[in-house]
Amino acid sequence: MPTRTNALKPGRWTVLAAWGAFLVTVPSAVWRVLMIVGLMPGTKDLRQFELAGDASLAYGYVATLSIVQLTAGFLTVGLIRPWGERFLGRRVPLVPVLVVATLGGLAVVWLFDISMVGALVTGRRPDAGLVSGVPLAVMVACYAPILLWGPLELLATAGYGLRRRRHARLGPPNHDQQILPTEDKQTAVGHSEPFSTLAHRSHDGRAKQRAG
Repeated sequence: MPTRTNALKPGRWTVLAAWGAFLVTVPSAVWRVLMIVGLMPGTKDLRQFELAGDASLAYGYVATLSIVQLTAGFLTVGLIRPWGERFLGRRVPLVPVLVVATLGGLAVVWLFDISMVGALVTGRRPDAGLVSGVPLAVMVACYAPILLWGPLELLATAGYGLRRRRHARLGPPNHDQQILPTEDKQTAVGHSEPFSTLAHRSHDGRAKQRAG
């Protein structure tokens, strides 16, 4: 029979979905940064294309985009961690988290699973056709996992909501019931009684002997 603690733990599928949502954001973010700083082989033409205008703006855009992407992905991990339920000593309200996480997941689905895939189908490549061969295969391998970001985030959000609902149904733990086993254990050891009780009985016995 599952215990209260097990009932409040994130399910295995929720844990896998939350960590997966974060991990799939890493490859494309790393590839993008390496490309813009000139450390990704076979992307020289693409780098020059991206830096053709304001180079500082291009560097700032790529860095900001990658940081935002990784941060948003990591926030999904909060759906399975204690700081996703209680942060800075305050309980995190359920409804705002569900709304933000759901909208975020849907937005990611739109950006990558619908918009990006739609652009590729119509022949519009994000690399403007400047990457080919093995470097292109590497780019595709780095960007393909991000197609799972939205679905995994929505799955982790559903698990978070179900777990918080179970928590609300069970209510807070009954601390009075947790103390009883300790008291019983202390009484049972050696069938002993507190010293004050024994002393009181001894005093009553001596008093009766004197009276007799």
